[in-house]
Amino acid sequence: MNRRLYNVYTLTSALRIAGDSIETVALPWSLLQSTGSLVSIGGFALFTHLPWVILPPLLGRTLDKTKKKVRLAFLALLLQAFLAVAIVPLSSNVWAFYLLVSGISALDILHRYYGLSLIATMTLEESELQRLNATLATVGNAVSLMAFPLAGFLAYRFGIKAMLLDAVLLLLGAFSLIPYLKVEVKRERREEVRGTKMKIDKRLILGVLASVLIFNSALGSFRIFVFASLRTLNRGEVIYGILQSITTAGSLVAVAGLTYLAGRREVGLKRPLITGMILQSVALLLAGLPAVVALFPAVLLVGFGGELLNVSFDSLMQKVIPLESLGTARGIFDALATLVIPLSQLVFAWAIEKSGEIYVLAIVAFSLALVASLLFKELLGDVKA
Repeated sequence: MNRRLYNVYTLTSALRIAGDSIETVALPWSLLQSTGSLVSIGGFALFTHLPWVILPPLLGRTLDKTKKKVRLAFLALLLQAFLAVAIVPLSSNVWAFYLLVSGISALDILHRYYGLSLIATMTLEESELQRLNATLATVGNAVSLMAFPLAGFLAYRFGIKAMLLDAVLLLLGAFSLIPYLKVEVKRERREEVRGTKMKIDKRLILGVLASVLIFNSALGSFRIFVFASLRTLNRGEVIYGILQSITTAGSLVAVAGLTYLAGRREVGLKRPLITGMILQSVALLLAGLPAVVALFPAVLLVGFGGELLNVSFDSLMQKVIPLESLGTARGIFDALATLVIPLSQLVFAWAIEKSGEIYVLAIVAFSLALVASLLFKELLGDVKA
């Protein structure tokens, strides 16, 4: 049954990601056109990420306590569809816009954590975990690759009204879960040996958190660099949609490679994780170049490196954390890791509007991200996973 649910979750994720592409392009560009301020994009990032700072520990704990996890995923998709419709008439009110964006983001948490728990019920073998997570990411990125150029066109042609299509896609995802609402998501058999656990001590926890906070604060600047380069261009939202598609192409190549190597059991968890961090660090340097064309390789590296990092980190957590506390542990980590992103974007947006020295700021961001990557590598050096 969990295998069947995994296939259904892959479908609902594909539909949700297609809708996400519309949100990613239509929402910030609608806001930028109505305000004309990069700081408003920082505010958009703040209210998008705020639910990920406040809610993950609570929602993760709720998901851990119930075996009827499909119902929560169904509810999340249904309510997201309602908010996607509501934001269209209310988009002219900036504060209502921010609150609705926060609601949409909050509901994303339940659907993602449901999938994280579902995959954790299926295996503890690290190559199989990599294969399941990478396959899921491959499908999602293939959908995004096609959806982002269309999202850019829809945002240019219809503006915020493109969110109505997002609502339709979310409803389709919710309806596909209806036959499984009574199904319990749990381990089908008890594991005799849990594999090698991570040796957790206070120094390791603090070190991992410190490195992630530094890395995310640096990487958070990337979106601001992109908007700073595109905001004066005609049809900038169309170019932004193309850049998002290139990002997805990089992600797709990364996860397709991970899927293949995991099937042959030729890839672990740590090496792809660190490689992803270093590649994203280089992308920050490229994003600070004055030529708009430099954004194309930059977003490709962000997509490729980001997917290596995300898939491997998910697999690492699913392997070393017990199912009954996976959502709670991931929630606490995500809350702390997410906290710095919108704050970073607000700071970099303010700094660019005050000084305009984008390349200098990009060097600062690159240096921070590289230091965090090397620190993380040292911390994982003795972890057997």
